Amino acid sequence: MTLSRRTFLTAAGLTALAAPLAACAGSAGGATQGKVRLTYSTISVPKARGVLEKTLKDQGLSVEWVGPFPNHAPTLQAVVGGTADFSFGGSTTPADQAILSGADLVYVAWAASTPRTTAIVAGAHTGIEKVTDLAGRTVAVNKAGLGEFLLVAALEKYHVPRESVKVTYLNPPEASAAFGAGKIDAWAIWQGFREIAEVQYGAKPIFVDGDELDFQIDFTSYLVRRDYAEQNADTIRKVIAAFQADYDWQNQHYKESLDIGNAVSHYPQAVLDKMAAKNVQTKLALIDDEGIAQLQRGADWLTQRKILSGPITIADHAVKL
Repeated sequence: MTLSRRTFLTAAGLTALAAPLAACAGSAGGATQGKVRLTYSTISVPKARGVLEKTLKDQGLSVEWVGPFPNHAPTLQAVVGGTADFSFGGSTTPADQAILSGADLVYVAWAASTPRTTAIVAGAHTGIEKVTDLAGRTVAVNKAGLGEFLLVAALEKYHVPRESVKVTYLNPPEASAAFGAGKIDAWAIWQGFREIAEVQYGAKPIFVDGDELDFQIDFTSYLVRRDYAEQNADTIRKVIAAFQADYDWQNQHYKESLDIGNAVSHYPQAVLDKMAAKNVQTKLALIDDEGIAQLQRGADWLTQRKILSGPITIADHAVKL
């Protein structure tokens, strides 16, 4: 699969997906009996370990892995289009925007990680030392995702007019190449790509989510189609329980989980060591009242700042199982 630029779903795109979605609706919510289709990212520890797949097989569910995908937005497209059942654990921001654009998706699980390591990094030879230095500079972000909201939060906190910054929308692989070539001055990015920028390109973090923001705005999330949730509650509970167990293992074996992912990423050892030192811990849960409240707070913040195209009521797009 080519890692090309992806954006959140538009109304026109959803119209185009209506036919394949209807075509898969012959079984329960588009599901195939005894089978679940899970999307995965380029680096997927659960897929690589194989434990999740075995756990579900022992419970009568075979797993088909669909992907890989570079980020959350295209997995949402796959779920809407009926080629997958679950989006992978990705950002809530593009998920909210997909729903606002017409996708009949619902949240079934959410997760929070500590520490929060998403950061804005500046190029080594740009002279950028702090957020106020971004005025007049070019900053890469992923549209309607972690990168864009982090940049907005940083500019707001340090009173830098948003219109003074040249924002370019790039997916991580494109942004990494542009950053390394000096075509952009700064980059709002998450773990993995952040450490590559720091180790290989001498990037300097000038704004780190967990250090600068007093509450979490964006969360890890899993979504399914509404009809799938209504007709496959037991399957969803089994899948999320299997992912919970995998997250628990990764929390206890963080460095080993990075090594597993590195069979695909081939990061230099210095990048792995820098990531391992952060020892990020993730707690996954089925969507609940706390999750709805947390996701709503984040969505309201994003809506007020026009990162999302309009208001969203998370409780209307969440299923508690």
